[in-house]
Amino acid sequence: MSDMVACGGGDEGRPFVAGTLRGYRTWHPLTRWSKVPDGSLPLAAVAQRDVVWPPTLTARCIPPRFAGDVGMVQTKHDAPRSGCTCGIYAWYDPVDAGIFNARVFGAVQASGLILMGDRGFRAERARITAIVTRNRRIAAACSDAGIAVYRHRRDLIREHPPEDLTSLLGHPPVTTEERELGRARQRRANRTLVFALCGRTAVIVAAALALPWPAAVLAAVIAEVVLIMLIMTLAP
Repeated sequence: MSDMVACGGGDEGRPFVAGTLRGYRTWHPLTRWSKVPDGSLPLAAVAQRDVVWPPTLTARCIPPRFAGDVGMVQTKHDAPRSGCTCGIYAWYDPVDAGIFNARVFGAVQASGLILMGDRGFRAERARITAIVTRNRRIAAACSDAGIAVYRHRRDLIREHPPEDLTSLLGHPPVTTEERELGRARQRRANRTLVFALCGRTAVIVAAALALPWPAAVLAAVIAEVVLIMLIMTLAP
């Protein structure tokens, strides 16, 4: 599964949700020499650097070839929409926000139409509610816009924790830590299976060389049974 699909970019039959939902994302800070439009913040989108965020951003579906000139495009449909990649992206888990590398981390409150993915969502609108930065220019602009500013990520997450999405997703979203633990368990299981196969082979060869054939056959059968039992215990 790609990161885009996980964050609501696919068409997996997830319901549109009308309401508000907290998520996490990152932004690129604009340099001091970059022009910031009136009413906007010195924060640019990660995927489309030409999109400069105001405190509240509303999504429009723009064909990729016109992405650099928003004024030329007529919206084909409301964003987000199933089967398209349009919409404002955010993650349920603050750890996942680091998938797209950028220097400013923050929380958003999404509203309007929201299309749920496995690990994130795409929204019609998103309001920045909090950011983590030590950049004085960004901090001042966000404070003036009523956005909470933190120096440490842990403080933001404590004040703006992830929401419980069990009722919407049918299960809690899988976190990055849980996925890493699952991969580590799978790697350990694979190593154990390799060692068991090598041990089984060694037992059979040793039995064939050192024991009469009835005893060697019995040893081979026992080795196979032990291997089968081990595979059953390692199965998910």
